[in-house]
Amino acid sequence: MIRTSSTKAIVDQFFGAYSKHDINGIREVMAEDVTWYFLGDHPYAGVKKGVNEVVGFFDVMAGLMAKAKTEMHKIIVSENEDHFIECQRSSSVREDGLSLEHYSCVLWTIAHGKIVEGRHFFSDQKAVDRYFTAVASK
Repeated sequence: MIRTSSTKAIVDQFFGAYSKHDINGIREVMAEDVTWYFLGDHPYAGVKKGVNEVVGFFDVMAGLMAKAKTEMHKIIVSENEDHFIECQRSSSVREDGLSLEHYSCVLWTIAHGKIVEGRHFFSDQKAVDRYFTAVASK
């Protein structure tokens, strides 16, 4: 396989298309059978399968972030031929007083020029569970 684009460029292209809600653009860089892991013990946790479920998940997260003052600082960004990873420190503070400060990583898996999998890893899963459980009850 000839590599025509970096894994970072593919993820950037996804976010560019997502920011415009361009589903055709998203499908250019995301496999139809994509699997997304956002695990934990809270109402938003689970495995999302397929473009529609993954985009729906991103929509829910974007809505939650819009209700908070969120700051994200990328600490490490790296890639190889099949993966792209972002490690970041995040802070979310909502007007209702709920807040979450944590470190996380998102690992993107790319095959044949398309995103086939995403996985979130959290430094303090219990804090993430508490935050999203409380947010879901609002």
